[in-house]
Amino acid sequence: MERKWWTLAGACAGLFVLMLDSTVVALALPEIRKDVDASAEGLQWVMNAYLLAIAVFVVTAGRLGDMFGRKRVFLAGLVLFAIGSVVSGAAQNQEMLILGRVLQGAGAAPMLSLSLALVCNVFRTEEQPRALGIWAAVSAIALAIGPLAGGLLIELDWRVIFWMNLPVLAAGFAITIAAAPESTDPAAGTRIDWAGLGLLSVGLTAVVLALVQSQAWGAAPLLLPAGLGILAVFWDTEHRVRAPIVDFALFRNGPYFGASAAAFALVGSYWAVMFFQPQYLQDVRDHSPILSGLMILPVTAPMIFISPFSGRLIARFGARGLMTAGMVCGTVGLLVLTQIEADTSYGLVLVGYLLFGIALGLVYAPMSTAAMAAMPREKVGIASGVLAMDRVLAGAVALAATGAVFRALLGDGHSFVSAIADSTWVAAVLCAIGAILTWAFVRDTEQKQSPELDQHRMHHKRFHL
Repeated sequence: MERKWWTLAGACAGLFVLMLDSTVVALALPEIRKDVDASAEGLQWVMNAYLLAIAVFVVTAGRLGDMFGRKRVFLAGLVLFAIGSVVSGAAQNQEMLILGRVLQGAGAAPMLSLSLALVCNVFRTEEQPRALGIWAAVSAIALAIGPLAGGLLIELDWRVIFWMNLPVLAAGFAITIAAAPESTDPAAGTRIDWAGLGLLSVGLTAVVLALVQSQAWGAAPLLLPAGLGILAVFWDTEHRVRAPIVDFALFRNGPYFGASAAAFALVGSYWAVMFFQPQYLQDVRDHSPILSGLMILPVTAPMIFISPFSGRLIARFGARGLMTAGMVCGTVGLLVLTQIEADTSYGLVLVGYLLFGIALGLVYAPMSTAAMAAMPREKVGIASGVLAMDRVLAGAVALAATGAVFRALLGDGHSFVSAIADSTWVAAVLCAIGAILTWAFVRDTEQKQSPELDQHRMHHKRFHL
């Protein structure tokens, strides 16, 4: 087999682990709570710490790859993710598990931002559609088998979901180091926005910390304004540096702003659903992890079947119409989930899951097309990086906000199931706002046919949740 196909295999190994992680860890949360005696806040940090680390480092990791070698930085990401998996799998308390998740997130950032770059570097333009199709298929397979595989492994021991990463990551490392050529971007320069990176890290952590620990510490009155103030300084800093992490001028572009709003609303809601619904199925309904995995499969399965036809659907209905319809489906699905009770029939729950899953399928590919279509060629790189950051950041913020409402409801005497149902209103409102902004700002425009734009468009049609 030629080296380019081995390079594809190595890149896909890292991608497979990332996609699998988006479902299996959430499914394991009820078992993790019992085994390490995790608090409600601790469980949230198991997810939030991972998402925050990716959100903070994903754009910088891509830039480091352009400057110092994409292969080198990608391999470092594999190693760091493996170390995080070992720490997480060996954790005896929630603090050690959270540390492992931070390391996983820091390793996931270069894996997420550079896997496609490795593939596109070794395939000729005419070969790239086939290679990217395989790359996307691996994403789809991982996403599809995630709930089922996670349920099976958790039945053995929840720690297995972290240990299973190691052989896949080792194979990916060995293949990549042997087959992938090194590549850099001579135009990348040598500047990294360290000030922006520090402000973003501290500001986001303070905001999420205020939301997650508000009940335990009473920290929100101090931490939340402090975090928002630091993010305001970050916003000012990014307008004055040469190579910003976030180019806020991008959001003056209407279609980009609308697509980013849809991404934030839908992906943020996804993480809230995947955090609370496995707990509902296992702790309230008393289903086993494997049955819960099968029951929650409708959230991810429609994406697998709809996304391959996204190009035809966009051509027929336009990105704006397709995305708005999807956002409305997602809102309705979440509204259904606000009505769940301990004895609600699975038929009603299935409707909520399925509608939300259809929303993911209808919105995810078109939002990338809409975001990138109106971008000038010289802005494609940073625009795609910021869009990836937006999606991951959405999960951290939406999950923190939903969790804060959930814990407040528990504190007011609500039952566990009613607190889950009522906190889902946060995601429903977020999705509804996303639907309005999608309709208002996304436009169907002629696509500029350039290799760079096509490459990034193919990248963001995929399943990076």
